[in-house]
Amino acid sequence: MDQETKNKIEKNRRETSLKAMYFNRFLLVRYMSALFFFSNLYWFFTLVMSRSLALILPLVLMIVILISVAEQVRMYGNHSNQAKYTYYCFLSISTINLLLIPIILFTPLFQYLYPFIVDQSASRLFVVGILVCGLCISSFILFRLHNIRHDKDWHYKRLQRFENAMN
Repeated sequence: MDQETKNKIEKNRRETSLKAMYFNRFLLVRYMSALFFFSNLYWFFTLVMSRSLALILPLVLMIVILISVAEQVRMYGNHSNQAKYTYYCFLSISTINLLLIPIILFTPLFQYLYPFIVDQSASRLFVVGILVCGLCISSFILFRLHNIRHDKDWHYKRLQRFENAMN
């Protein structure tokens, strides 16, 4: 193999590494998107089996999450730190979780939203605990997206060191 071919291979390897590093800035965001998608999918199917019209809520959340996932997939081709739809997705998840907490605690809609769970105070507190966990996770992702947007994340600093070493 001649030197020109070796240089071309090395350049392609560096570009691929750089592209993967930019894409990996959103790795946790992608995992949490999957977590919320499958949680809502499970909730959706249980509501379908219960024949509850509340199935619209997890269905809308799944659509919003899929739009976010599509945006994240497109980001592999370009080095953007602006994940607008993903930000709105996690803002929506946070808002829905925040709105569901008082509804579950103080209204009789618990049985309508979760017909597959026995309506007891322990059950309500369990569901509120899950919603609080979801709220914490989505809030952390919003914080992470804010840091990525302003290039204050740890991956960006590592990326800069890698780019400087390449030059």
